[in-house]
Amino acid sequence: MLVLVGPARAQDITVYRCTDASGRVSLQDEPCPAGQAQQQRSMVQPKDPPPRPAGPAPAASALPSPPPSPVPAPAPLYLPPPPIYQCTTYDGDTRFSENPDPNPRCVPLAVLGYDAGPFGAACRWVEDSCVRLDDASACEVLREKLDEAESDALHAFSDTAAYRDSEVLRLKQIVRESCR
Repeated sequence: MLVLVGPARAQDITVYRCTDASGRVSLQDEPCPAGQAQQQRSMVQPKDPPPRPAGPAPAASALPSPPPSPVPAPAPLYLPPPPIYQCTTYDGDTRFSENPDPNPRCVPLAVLGYDAGPFGAACRWVEDSCVRLDDASACEVLREKLDEAESDALHAFSDTAAYRDSEVLRLKQIVRESCR
């Protein structure tokens, strides 16, 4: 039991350390009983700090702020799909392309229905007519290309499998980011 002694002087206190015959130690504010070893210490009694003056109420910024509310994740950015072109050949076939290349080529005159005569190897340069599709139509074409690419990847030979798989990933990313 620790008991502090009342002050001998206004600011001093005396503490008695008592040790009995068994070696047990006790601290007290009165001298030890007869038969116990005693040590005496004088100490300066600590003073409580003066009370804080009552000042103005703390500013709102000094008050602890509530934990921040979770910030919603930003909405994914809408990216327009890459340009898709519908190209029509000289004989009316259509194809879709991601570049507007009109695919210029030399078509033999006989294929075009002309009599080439002695110039059988003669040809005529033709180009496809390409028109850019709007975003909604482009997305429709991209989804169809993705379906086709997944089928091609499923049936790919080992020498083309890596390319086919990468094309599926590329088209999936475009459709996910651009076509809703």
